[in-house]
Amino acid sequence: MNDEAQAYKTAYARERAARLEAEQLLDDKSRELFLKNQQLEASNKRLKEQHNALMRNEKLATLGTLSAGVAHEINNPLAFVYSNLGSLNGYIGGYQKLLQLVLRWQTDELLKPEQAEALTGLIEAEDLVFISEDITGLLADSQEGLDRLKDIVQNLRRFAHSQDTDWEDVDVIDGLESTLKILNSQLKNTVTVEKHFTELPLVPGKANELNQTFLNIIVNACHAMKNTERPLLRIETRTENEAVLVQITDNGCGMDEKVLKSLFDPFFTTKPVGEGTGMGMSITYSIIKNHQGRLKVASKPGVGSRFSIYLPLKRGESAASDPLSDPQELTEESV
Repeated sequence: MNDEAQAYKTAYARERAARLEAEQLLDDKSRELFLKNQQLEASNKRLKEQHNALMRNEKLATLGTLSAGVAHEINNPLAFVYSNLGSLNGYIGGYQKLLQLVLRWQTDELLKPEQAEALTGLIEAEDLVFISEDITGLLADSQEGLDRLKDIVQNLRRFAHSQDTDWEDVDVIDGLESTLKILNSQLKNTVTVEKHFTELPLVPGKANELNQTFLNIIVNACHAMKNTERPLLRIETRTENEAVLVQITDNGCGMDEKVLKSLFDPFFTTKPVGEGTGMGMSITYSIIKNHQGRLKVASKPGVGSRFSIYLPLKRGESAASDPLSDPQELTEESV
């Protein structure tokens, strides 16, 4: 019996040691797998960030090159048309004075009858009196059109800006105004734009990238308000907690929780196939993150959406936090 007990103890000890060794091996392998999984997740995150940066830089470079090229090509003919119209304004004044003088001579009967008859026939045939009255308005309208075109070109050049990596002090309101002028054709006669701008300090950043974020958000807002009866876009600015705050609110279709969770994922889009790349909001988030800023979104289906952009007043002072949280509930009254 003692031999049997001893054999049992020996077998039990051997089995227990084997089990402990197996458990330790399993634990070591689990820990190793966990660490490798963490490394894989970190590598995947870096890859996504690099991919986002690559897409952002490529898109910005393309947009900047296109805008700068268009602005340059338009600017050359615009310059001489602008100059010629200025000269024409001066020239036409002399012709109007001449016409008035001739008409006065005709009224005062200072011309011979045959001269007066020939002059009357010419004035009536060419409708010179009407032309003299109308040409001032035509020139004024043309001047206004050229002024607007010149403004568009300047805003295109400002929007494109330089594509270098240098940071500068950025005027956020100037960037918003430029972006709205660039989008004037989309907004005019379709969307009511309310601007509530307060004087802001300059913020460190890259103007062309920040303009791109404003453009992306406003374009998305226009798409969201496509079926809204009275589309309204409200843009507000103020300083808050050592940061500049830009809030862009629309009364469009809004977003549910499922869309909000994927909003900043690369290639995510709610638009039909062929109408969107799904990179706009991903690029926007990357730009704000690169500026050490914070992007908050509040949205409610059937009510609208509000994007709040916080940009720190000093480099190195991050304003980053959860990009999807917004403590202010979105209601119909707040849109």
